[in-house]
Amino acid sequence: MARKLVFKLFAVLLVLCFVTPAFAQRGAKAKAKHADKNKDGVVTQREWKIENKWEAKQKSRVNNAVEKRYDADGNGWLEPGETKEMLKDKYRLIQTNGRAKVDTPAEAAYDTNSDGIIDVQEAAGLKQALGE
Repeated sequence: MARKLVFKLFAVLLVLCFVTPAFAQRGAKAKAKHADKNKDGVVTQREWKIENKWEAKQKSRVNNAVEKRYDADGNGWLEPGETKEMLKDKYRLIQTNGRAKVDTPAEAAYDTNSDGIIDVQEAAGLKQALGE
């Protein structure tokens, strides 16, 4: 009886050793496909940076007055939908003025040259992330 149990556990472990890397590779391919915003088949450093920042910002603590304005439920956290609204408004401001000051960490992800300003060129990454 114990011998059968050991054999079954060994078989399960053996299957997991071969199946897990295959699923991990499939997940990496899906992430790369999602990160390729311009669908040219090449994920640039800028696209990876945007993808990683976007994933990291699924939910973030409200840190300043700008973020507090978008915290619709007042729970002290920016949910993904609230962050998206904030970024949409920032994109509209850039479209109107040609550039905008970085006010939040979520916006800083799109300031690729780290000068504290998101210009029209950098806003292209923001537009892609928003799906507009």
